[in-house]
Amino acid sequence: MEIVEIKVERLFLVEFRKCVAYALSEFGRKTVKNWNAEYEKIRHRLEMMPTGYPFVPELQKWRKYRGAIIMKNFKIIYFYDEDSNLVRIVDLWDLRQNPRKLNMRARRIERKDYH
Repeated sequence: MEIVEIKVERLFLVEFRKCVAYALSEFGRKTVKNWNAEYEKIRHRLEMMPTGYPFVPELQKWRKYRGAIIMKNFKIIYFYDEDSNLVRIVDLWDLRQNPRKLNMRARRIERKDYH
């Protein structure tokens, strides 16, 4: 079995860093360690089984986006390109927010030239 390449987009990195910074200021280093450990577990699973997480129902009208839950209230949004054997992690979504915001962000993601 071939390991999948993972590319992380800027939008995801910005959101992830914001969440980790907030976690550090509000909850401390242990919570930051938990964030990083969960993220690494998800990345490892994506390398082995890129289709192992379910589709994101709110985004089905665009592309086959999938989502991995991290820290109970967040979802890592990604898609898998089978032709190039590549996973693109494109966004980090706070599940407590209005789904309309996710749709607006998805429109911006769709305009990227990697589609």
